[in-house]
Amino acid sequence: MDKKTLFIKPSRSFAEEQVKLDPVLVASNKASNIETTLLLDTNIIISMEKVVKYGNKWASVKQQGLHNLVRLLQRCPPQSIAISPGSAIDEMPPQLGRQARIAYDQFCAKHLSWFVDAPNCEKVEPTGEFETYGFTDLPNQSKAALSIMFSCVIYLNIVDRFIDGSREEKFTAYLDFLTDKVGYLSATEIEVAKYCLWEPPATSREIIKVRQGIRANFLKTNQGKSPRSKQDILDVAYNAARDIFLLHIANIVDTHGVDGVRQDVWIVTKDKKLSEFCKLFHHVNIDGQAGKGVALAILPEQENDPFWTFAVNEFAQRHDARMAFNRLRNPDISEGELIDIAEQAIKELDIHYKDT
Repeated sequence: MDKKTLFIKPSRSFAEEQVKLDPVLVASNKASNIETTLLLDTNIIISMEKVVKYGNKWASVKQQGLHNLVRLLQRCPPQSIAISPGSAIDEMPPQLGRQARIAYDQFCAKHLSWFVDAPNCEKVEPTGEFETYGFTDLPNQSKAALSIMFSCVIYLNIVDRFIDGSREEKFTAYLDFLTDKVGYLSATEIEVAKYCLWEPPATSREIIKVRQGIRANFLKTNQGKSPRSKQDILDVAYNAARDIFLLHIANIVDTHGVDGVRQDVWIVTKDKKLSEFCKLFHHVNIDGQAGKGVALAILPEQENDPFWTFAVNEFAQRHDARMAFNRLRNPDISEGELIDIAEQAIKELDIHYKDT
């Protein structure tokens, strides 16, 4: 885990280079009546808890890598930037979420005293007493929101662990799962799969490190180990789905705003692996909608690589073949139907573990 806070902008225009979050951008947004919002990742909340636990002193802020976040907020014009910890707290087991909310308030009271609740905020206290927490513990609305991402990661783990064959055959099997079982070909999850199933040249040390990081986020436990049980894979899928969901939340709020106020939404994280992935893959603003398109970085190692060429072409063919179908079907899918997609993925995982 990096000792410095990272800022991710999930979606931007084709013309923009990688943008930087700084007080100049925040002030420019304010002058244009745009509110800059920071979505905190769970690892940021956990770091704030640790600061509070060890005395809530500046030395602990620096030790936890939050110093650049605090200094950024201190340098921004008054009432120009907002912090949103809700999604991060919601990811935690409920009793830990309550503790995290208290620690977050104590951290802000000491180091960011002017960041009190916004007039339009909704403080929702977590309920429940689960020691552990995952997809099956969520209320139905949250299950439905995470269903597609959660299912895609389960199928990626199934393909990686249980499907025999070449990397091309594994990638084809993954697309089959998404087409037949999920019903969606999601560009984010497919780009993740391409990196997870790819074998870069042994001489490409930097891209090997990036690939290892992506595999660590989507195919490894929090301890960096390969899953050894069905529950391990469910935990991996839940955590990975939360990462992807955070990207989508940012895009949705960017597109629709909050209470009629335009938003410039950034993800604040300690997860360097997620940050590195977003340098290779990011969403694109089209027709005023954040995340409507995607942009991919093509690295020199990928240009003539047989697997990469196959994966790009195979996805393009599947995508084109489904366009007519997607235009005809009802885009609205019920909460129950979404939950059923995830439940079917869990059943598929059961089948593979019974066969081992």
